[in-house]
Amino acid sequence: MNTTHLETSIKPSVAVIGGGIIGVTSAINLLKRGFDVTLIEKEAIAAGASTGNCGLMAVGEIVPISKPGVLSQVPGWLTDPTRPISVRPLHAITMTSWFMQFLKAGRPENVQHIAKGLTQLSAAAAQAYQPLLKSAGIEDLLQPYEVLYLFDEQKEIAEGQYDWDLRLKYGFNSEFLDHKALHDLEPEISQDIACAMLMKGWDYFADPARLTKDLARHFVEQGGRIRIDKVAQFDKQPNHVTDLTLESGDVLSADYYVIAAGAWTPLLSNKLGDYIPLEAMAGYNTTIAKPNVQIKHPLLHHHGGFVITPMEMGIRVGGTLELGGLNSKPNFKRAQAIVEKAQKILPNLQNEDAKEWVGYRPMMPDTLPVIDRSPRFNNVIYACGHGQLGITYGAISGELVADMITSEASMQMDMSFYRADRF
Repeated sequence: MNTTHLETSIKPSVAVIGGGIIGVTSAINLLKRGFDVTLIEKEAIAAGASTGNCGLMAVGEIVPISKPGVLSQVPGWLTDPTRPISVRPLHAITMTSWFMQFLKAGRPENVQHIAKGLTQLSAAAAQAYQPLLKSAGIEDLLQPYEVLYLFDEQKEIAEGQYDWDLRLKYGFNSEFLDHKALHDLEPEISQDIACAMLMKGWDYFADPARLTKDLARHFVEQGGRIRIDKVAQFDKQPNHVTDLTLESGDVLSADYYVIAAGAWTPLLSNKLGDYIPLEAMAGYNTTIAKPNVQIKHPLLHHHGGFVITPMEMGIRVGGTLELGGLNSKPNFKRAQAIVEKAQKILPNLQNEDAKEWVGYRPMMPDTLPVIDRSPRFNNVIYACGHGQLGITYGAISGELVADMITSEASMQMDMSFYRADRF
């Protein structure tokens, strides 16, 4: 096969692998720091979780999935595929090590540690987006309507007291809305919903795909390059990567390599001999173009495990967590089940002109992302494992990647929480 060696400029160069929100924000921040940046995406910009998520800036979601009491729930995850969290039994056999690390993360002392690490990112998340949105001319995408967390009965609030106390401990507040206040705010919500908590600071993006695509457009307008191709291999010296070969046969040399490939990151880290215990967690949604209801705030239901978000293209009903691997056949009954639940919350919601979707979130056992140098190669940076919080932490993660490569510490964060070798 004939190969082409892709030359870079005299500027220090970076190859960013992954066209989701983390890869795009990393590429923009590096470009602003004076690097020559090529963004490599195997399919299309925002082709994965960055296009189908529910758009929440969930700044106060600092409670990890694994927490005290989670072990008692695991049998139900294996036996009931309609639960908010489910695990396909055959896949469970292959992820025993991940599950052991997941359960260990749920010990009380570990949950406190994890919450601190998530709080660092959350505290800076919203502000980090502001210059990116302004420079790209897309400030309208961030909607100033906070999330409503809904309860069928007021006594249900106490069921999640551990979570509420943890959020409050780390500075994330919420406001109780009684029945009248809630329905004055959102009249379309069923009268059977008793009350809600208004999640302070939890805004949302009206179109996550447009967010990522418009930031990528801005990256190109500012001099960045995007290459649609797949990484076939890395060429390595003892302590650093010298270049990479694409499936097209082209060879790209760079001074630094950022791996921000979401759920596909282990396919690349394995090529480098790095252990990143990341699982692909499927999320389902249905986007309804003609929903026949109007709401302003995103809605979360206490027992539902899903989000209802008003978006530019209609209403999106999405969520759930399913562990089954990247190659598993989608079970769209999960998408249908959460629409049926959503119709109980919004009685007038019609499921017409609707499009179902499944995407894969990159989930670490402890819910914390990896933002760190490779343990084996000093010019490789990982930015992955953001789970359900990729869009929330997108901008701040991009800044931290650029800080790491430039040896700056503008965020003054304790980066040990996000080490690549913590497992």
